[in-house]
Amino acid sequence: MAQRRFLLGFACILVGGFGFWMSFQNEAADDVWQQRRPPASYDALRQAVDRSPSNPRLWGALGVACLLDPQHFDYVESERHLRKAIALAPEDARLWGWLGDTLAISGQVPESEQVLRQAHELAPRHFISQWRLANTLIRAGKLDEAAPYARGALRSNPTQAILMLDLGWRISNGDRRFVESLVPPNLPSVEYQYLRLLITHQQIEAAVQRWQVGLAQQPDPERQLATAFIQDLLNARAYEPAWRIWSSMPERQALGLKRTDIYDGSFQQPSVKTPLFEWRFRQQEAGARLALDRSAAVPSGGNALQITYDSPGPAYEHARQLLALPAGAYRLTYFAQSRDLVAAALPLVEITGTVNRNWRVRSMPALRGTQGWQRVQLDFTVPPDVGAVELTIARPSECLTPGTCPISGVAWFGGFALEPISKAR
Repeated sequence: MAQRRFLLGFACILVGGFGFWMSFQNEAADDVWQQRRPPASYDALRQAVDRSPSNPRLWGALGVACLLDPQHFDYVESERHLRKAIALAPEDARLWGWLGDTLAISGQVPESEQVLRQAHELAPRHFISQWRLANTLIRAGKLDEAAPYARGALRSNPTQAILMLDLGWRISNGDRRFVESLVPPNLPSVEYQYLRLLITHQQIEAAVQRWQVGLAQQPDPERQLATAFIQDLLNARAYEPAWRIWSSMPERQALGLKRTDIYDGSFQQPSVKTPLFEWRFRQQEAGARLALDRSAAVPSGGNALQITYDSPGPAYEHARQLLALPAGAYRLTYFAQSRDLVAAALPLVEITGTVNRNWRVRSMPALRGTQGWQRVQLDFTVPPDVGAVELTIARPSECLTPGTCPISGVAWFGGFALEPISKAR
């Protein structure tokens, strides 16, 4: 009886040990399979396969390891191991996909296409099956045949859009008709990536037109897509198209804005989280506190930006606004006043080019001590090479070093306005 219990217990240990070993081997294969961590080495997988030669996952992992382990890099061996895995598990789409990758990398393009079609038949809705087949067909020049698989892949995983769209653009030599055929309908995130691709390739007007008939009509309550698209245009220095889209947003259409307008020159609109053509305020400046003064009685009406100085500075660049001005002559007007303002370098208003940063003009109001409201005027001409300009309320750039330009007191600015002028005036 005791001997039978011993034999039974020993058998349980063997079964448990075998189960543990199989679990360990499967986990080693999963290192490559699922890429949960750095994959198991070629040598470790080789030993595992020798101990479990009927495990297709181990053969598959060993085949992949032949491409990942630089000391055992071998296309032929990889193909052999993957075909062994498929012989053991012919219905496993992942194995067919790995084999297709191996054949493609080794230059066997027709064979790779055939194998990847088999992988797609086994898993027709799986992202990676559609992605691999679309990728292979595009590289083989079978563009129209690739499009449905590409759309299916991006519908399953929209985060990969830029890779697929960029591949389509390069292989088709910028054929917009083909690249647009890769974009699945009703997926704003993929559509946005296509617009970014157009901007990257300087297809600005095409991007704007597609935006207006597409994403501009989609719900975007937080203006996240619109803000991102405008920012992409600004990064590409497409200032006029960016302004056009920004000014056409529903909340601004009633304002009747012109490109030559300063937006909210009287500081009456609420500040925004991501300023584009709105005022951008520097709230955390050393030596200066910004506030909105609603009782300042600016002669032109509205509110005033109040700046209180209370330390050695430098306190530079309090507020700025981007203006998409075309080349031409302009007149800037605004109002300024001060109280107990003592400074080695007084605050000023500066206009600077965005493309040609060396171009700038300055307006320096007489704000020393205590001064009532004064109207300030600055006439200037924007040359063609400037791009857009930035209007800035700041302390001089010479005061960037703390302690070099002490300042104390209060200054107010308000009533900013801009108008084009004739050179004959």
